[in-house]
Amino acid sequence: MQIVKVDENLIEKTADFAQSVFIDYYTDLIGYDQSVYMADKFLSADAIRTLINDGAVFNLVMEDDKILGFYECKKEEERVFLSKLYVEKNYRGKGIGRYMFDDLLSYTKDNNLNRIYLTVNKGNTPSFNIYRHLGFEIIDSVETDIGHGYIMDDYIMELKIQ
Repeated sequence: MQIVKVDENLIEKTADFAQSVFIDYYTDLIGYDQSVYMADKFLSADAIRTLINDGAVFNLVMEDDKILGFYECKKEEERVFLSKLYVEKNYRGKGIGRYMFDDLLSYTKDNNLNRIYLTVNKGNTPSFNIYRHLGFEIIDSVETDIGHGYIMDDYIMELKIQ
């Protein structure tokens, strides 16, 4: 198992994986139509390419040639925004999320940043509980209009790095 940084050669493969995992995970939470809309808007090959060109980092966890999970983050002043962290369904609960999170912590420290923040859907209890377990605290909440009549209703959570 290894962390691989997404480059142009991996964008299509990353998009296919990311959209599939996202739709599978979020359909029960927000419905199929909104999941498909969000996957296309935020996880298409063009969206990933734009994010990378704007300074985001996409890292995959791979074993041989298979993607098991990925995360996306971006440096912002004194903190890192963790935008996405997903693990393929059959590999959840096997330490892959923690493996990615440890890599994110190293990235944060290597860049002399002191906080990680993220947004998590208020109804996404499993992810919310994981973030709380890792030490994240709610610092705010936000409702974001993402178009097509859809609203993201999220907590903003933050972890201070010592």
